[in-house]
Amino acid sequence: MLRSPARAVLLLTLAIAVPAAAQAPRFDLEKTRTVLTGLIEKAIRERGVPSISIALVRGDSIVWKAAFGYANVRMKVPATPETIYSTGSTFKSATATGLLQMMEQKKLDLDVPVNQYLGDKIQVQDRLQSEKAVTTRHILSHWSGLNSGAVTKPLWGRELPKTLEQMVSGLYSVRAPEAKWEYNNFAFGLAGLMLEKISGAEYEKYMLENVLKPLGVTTPHPVYPSADMVELMALPYSPGGADGKPTPVEQVHFDVYPAGDIYLTAEDMARFLGMHLNGGIFRGKRLISEASAKLAHEPPFGGNYAFGWQVMKDSASGHTIIQHTGGIPGQSSNMMGDVDAKVGVYYMSNSGAPGNIGQAALKLLRGEDYVAPAERKAMSVDPKILDRYVGTYVIAAGANLFITREGDHLVARAAAGGPAMTLLAETMTTFFIKGQDEATVVFVAGPTGAIEKLKLGATEALKSK
Repeated sequence: MLRSPARAVLLLTLAIAVPAAAQAPRFDLEKTRTVLTGLIEKAIRERGVPSISIALVRGDSIVWKAAFGYANVRMKVPATPETIYSTGSTFKSATATGLLQMMEQKKLDLDVPVNQYLGDKIQVQDRLQSEKAVTTRHILSHWSGLNSGAVTKPLWGRELPKTLEQMVSGLYSVRAPEAKWEYNNFAFGLAGLMLEKISGAEYEKYMLENVLKPLGVTTPHPVYPSADMVELMALPYSPGGADGKPTPVEQVHFDVYPAGDIYLTAEDMARFLGMHLNGGIFRGKRLISEASAKLAHEPPFGGNYAFGWQVMKDSASGHTIIQHTGGIPGQSSNMMGDVDAKVGVYYMSNSGAPGNIGQAALKLLRGEDYVAPAERKAMSVDPKILDRYVGTYVIAAGANLFITREGDHLVARAAAGGPAMTLLAETMTTFFIKGQDEATVVFVAGPTGAIEKLKLGATEALKSK
């Protein structure tokens, strides 16, 4: 070991030898908190978002957690880092992680037909008699070819959603596996049932004992919230309308709960994200092997979706970014991580939160500067032109986007009667979502001049006739 004077000389030599430009960017927590607080408060103020809770992870540390706004608007109950929200579809990667654990224990082969793990009484129907059978690799990456969708029931209604067994019994092939990528909540409900059948444990118990508690998560009942948890839950709202005030929306629950009807805090999910950023280990506790973590981030059949993760390259840094968004009526979530820098962000809202919070967080966590994009300018469009865009646009089976006109602007909803997103016109055919300048909607006309489809980023949706 070097003595203190020798160590000082060595450090001084290194500091002189390494040019300042070559040194790694330095993470500034205070700057990060200031910038993100500004973005969050802007979303709450300008979009009428009731509350946002956020947690940042670097390596195996939660470096910041905070909450803003109200969990209950009418009673003015402040949100805190302990406030519980729906994870939405961000929990798909956790369900997939459970099955990867089964794979490591030699209890599951990703390429064996899923029916072999379900038992004789519950089987996925192959109505096409395809040469390829549906496998776990197919369902975790949305290449199964099975019918898609999800069934919700009002939380305070008297009719319950189907059980996982009943839901899976209604699954059947609509196309051959690997023929087409299609986002499929039913498939992840199937994944949750498979986890039960293979492990021999009920889904919530398995996820608690083998995924969440080892990460240090203390939220006790993410699938079946306890009375104590309900006290901590954020109520669901649609963003503020013309008056800026959020509107309460109906609470629902799903038949496909392993696909994302799960209730946790932002810090809980940031711990899970940190595990995936660190090759399957978090704070000395290994959940999956480094090889399994890598497998989870590699799309198996092309595209950018792996096992419960969207995967892409950051154009500026060249780093691998893993992410997923989630949403149920009145709740939203966003999970983003930089695998190479081992930094990530998880934030939740009881309405909707703009994606630029995640992009800004990753830059700041890497020690880079974040410069907000120039604010897009809205223009007025004749209501007669807007009326041409009104209609139902089919994204996928069971997934539609409903466009209506309210006064002098368009409104988009993911479900009839669901939370509204105001569309502002940038040109006669190009619109952006109020409060989410990075989200662009383009309406496309056919040869006759009639509107045939819209483009939402890279996604196309055909207009129903």
